[in-house]
Amino acid sequence: MRDDTAATADERFVGATLARWAVEQPTVVALQCQAQCLCWSDLHRQVEQLAGRLHTELGVNRAIALDVSDPLLLILAFLAVSRSGNRALVLDTGWPDAQRAEIDRQTRPVRVLDNTQLMLLLENSEQKPVPTPEPTPDQAFYVGFTSGSTGIPKGYRRSHASWLASFELSNRLFDLQPGDRVMAPGSLATSLHLYGVIQALQAGIGVVLVPRFRPRTVLQALGEQGVTALYGTPTQIKLLLQTAQRDALPALPELRHLIISGAKWPDDTRQALRQPFPNAGLTEFYGTSEMSFIALHNDETRAPEGSVGRPVPGVEVRIGPSAQTPLTTGERGRIWVRSALVFDGYECGGGDEIAREGDWLTVGDHGYLDEQGYLYLVGREKRMIVSSGLNLYPEEVEAWLLQHPEVTQAALLGLPDALRGHKIAAVVQADDAKASAESLRQHCRQRFPISQIPKAWYFLEQWPMTQSGKTDFVALERWLTVVQAGTGPDKAIPS
Repeated sequence: MRDDTAATADERFVGATLARWAVEQPTVVALQCQAQCLCWSDLHRQVEQLAGRLHTELGVNRAIALDVSDPLLLILAFLAVSRSGNRALVLDTGWPDAQRAEIDRQTRPVRVLDNTQLMLLLENSEQKPVPTPEPTPDQAFYVGFTSGSTGIPKGYRRSHASWLASFELSNRLFDLQPGDRVMAPGSLATSLHLYGVIQALQAGIGVVLVPRFRPRTVLQALGEQGVTALYGTPTQIKLLLQTAQRDALPALPELRHLIISGAKWPDDTRQALRQPFPNAGLTEFYGTSEMSFIALHNDETRAPEGSVGRPVPGVEVRIGPSAQTPLTTGERGRIWVRSALVFDGYECGGGDEIAREGDWLTVGDHGYLDEQGYLYLVGREKRMIVSSGLNLYPEEVEAWLLQHPEVTQAALLGLPDALRGHKIAAVVQADDAKASAESLRQHCRQRFPISQIPKAWYFLEQWPMTQSGKTDFVALERWLTVVQAGTGPDKAIPS
């Protein structure tokens, strides 16, 4: 792997390396989305032109919203806003109107750019870029938004320095090489996919984009474009695997890296990945939008079953009610993190589960550390269900349900109950129409006490997902409310 330490000493902002790649590999394709292509020299020139225009018109340290559906245009605009010394609010074009209006009200961007406006700006840019001062490492350049799976998205703000530190770690952990081609085939409004694209470009690695996540289209692009590294959520990788198996598609031997985050990858399906991706190593990392990388493991550093790996270099982890009162090994509690990778703060939103103690930060995830330093997640504070006075982390039961051979998706929700406070309900998507509540109850009894086993079971054919490829819990709760009121179709199995 090349050592760019000396070369990047003065490249102190996200996108600073574009100038170098425009000189060293000017005609090599940097970005490709179907028939659209940008080589490194054109990418650098257009970023500089647009950045100069934005800097001249708006100044610095302003919020510029990007309401852009074209992924290539979005990356171009994102890099230009970063270069101009402003911060890019990357909006999700799939948000409902009410949600979008609330985000606009809370963030008050000085300008909103969409596909049409960006095209006009690029067409009318000066031939020679306007000289633009370089941003400083401590400036905020990016505001991303949580997926909104449990409510109105929170806008988290990141500085150049935090992403540059993450880039340095990625270079060490993911072993991407010159000549690799990266794909992150999900909504670029989510931090996983956007980060994967920008990190590759920062390292001089070409990127293949797709307009939207469609499994067969993604598999076709992987083969045709010679993609060697793929970022994705477990749901996305599972859909690719199912499509490849169902359609008997040819294997993709050029893919060498599968980089997965967003949830735990089921250990029992690792071998199945060898069929479509025979040469791909699997890297899983646990992180959050606010804290970046926390823990990681891969095929060489396999973690024990259920673990998300050991903390990555430079990241400290403590478990406890506060960072100053850590619990003993094996005890469950809040996960506190200290590193140079964490976010600056929220542009909008937040919650009681987010807390800082000096340099330590928690976002409300709960877990524990074992004697070897491996980290285990048990759930999120805001999803915890209190039933009959006991605390239940839905994620533990959901992960076990997904080990059932007939279950493809699972979610636990708490229903109001006069006796228990909340009654635990499971919503399940199953491959086999013969899947029964009783078989799933028996499956749960292998691992959990009766108090943690759902009391009601619901089967749903069309599973609601957010743009980031995660379960949309707001939609599930809405559906379950309709079903309980008797005003909508369902297949419900009472306890």
